[in-house]
Amino acid sequence: MAEEWTPEPWVYDTIADALGIERDRVENLVRSRVIRIRSYRGIMYASLRRELAGYPEGTVILFGRGWSRVVHGYPPIQRAVLLRVAVPRHFIDKVVVEEKLNGYNVRVVLIDDRVLAITRGGLVCPYTTARLTRLLGEKIKEALREIGADDHYLAGEVIGLENPYTRYFYPEAPKFGYFVFDIFREGKPLPPRIRDEVTEKHGIPHVPVLGIVDKDDVDSIKAILEKLNREGREGIVMKDPEYRVPPLKYTTPATNIGDLRYGMRFFMEEGRSFLFSRILREIFRAYEEGLQGPKLDSLALELGTAILKPAIETVTLVAKGEMVAEEFELEFANADELNEFVDYMSSLGIDLVILSTWEENGFLKARIRKPKDTWVEVRKILETGLTPID
Repeated sequence: MAEEWTPEPWVYDTIADALGIERDRVENLVRSRVIRIRSYRGIMYASLRRELAGYPEGTVILFGRGWSRVVHGYPPIQRAVLLRVAVPRHFIDKVVVEEKLNGYNVRVVLIDDRVLAITRGGLVCPYTTARLTRLLGEKIKEALREIGADDHYLAGEVIGLENPYTRYFYPEAPKFGYFVFDIFREGKPLPPRIRDEVTEKHGIPHVPVLGIVDKDDVDSIKAILEKLNREGREGIVMKDPEYRVPPLKYTTPATNIGDLRYGMRFFMEEGRSFLFSRILREIFRAYEEGLQGPKLDSLALELGTAILKPAIETVTLVAKGEMVAEEFELEFANADELNEFVDYMSSLGIDLVILSTWEENGFLKARIRKPKDTWVEVRKILETGLTPID
């Protein structure tokens, strides 16, 4: 079970030594919950909820008596909105164009010969850890042992419909898949070609490499994006072949508008953070592509529909007395694994509802509901006629 706990004095010393800061400061940061201390099946860890001492948000310190291991938080990737300006200015010569998959970011580390899956926020997710171990555990162990499990870890995207966080259908991984996009050594990413060599040797999927182009060949990058957009795929990440400069990312209009359509179902939560950033991307895409007249009108209609229609449908459902919630299916080895995941989510303040369970192909499948705050907020507005937002 993943849980928070009251640290013994040596724990503060271990975290302070790992981060290179004072013990008193660690105690204060734990009290203010900037540092979150938890355990997972006997392995203790601390995660950073913001940048600290040069370590990014989401950094994890795994530790025990007499040892510690720092797993750096995954660095944010700058987003490009004007490709013809950003790409030639940012890159040195060549650009590796990789597909950006629509799932959730997971770092994979080997501790005591056990695979641990760490979310971007710095938590060991029991569901992801168990599912990934069943899917690729031995291959991951072999790969990390070969390159050095003490100072290397994988970073990749979990995709598919059977996960608790971000669900999009991919034909190459319809239920659950893991695709490595980086291999890190002591917090520094290795060149993409090394990632490909290691993962392909051990049979671990990596994100698709869609091309290697000159930095001035933006037309080729745009052609790749147009194809991805037609297929409803998320977008691209552009990397220097030697990682001499940080990567850039760019998402397709299909994803920008699709995200709005999804987020506005829960507009009192996701809607606030989804709106401006995705509209901004479309503003500069429309500018760069010179959209005018009917094409611009079509984009405006599509954007407006994506924002308003799902939100109005949500209000209508609540007015009819129906609950607004996410529902999804997950796969577990047994009931204990299911209960462990439910307890983990509860410890984060998320109370799941198990709608049904059944046996399938030797595994326990569960239909799960995750209630959304939008349901409560919309009910209040419908009852009072007043909005909590000015």
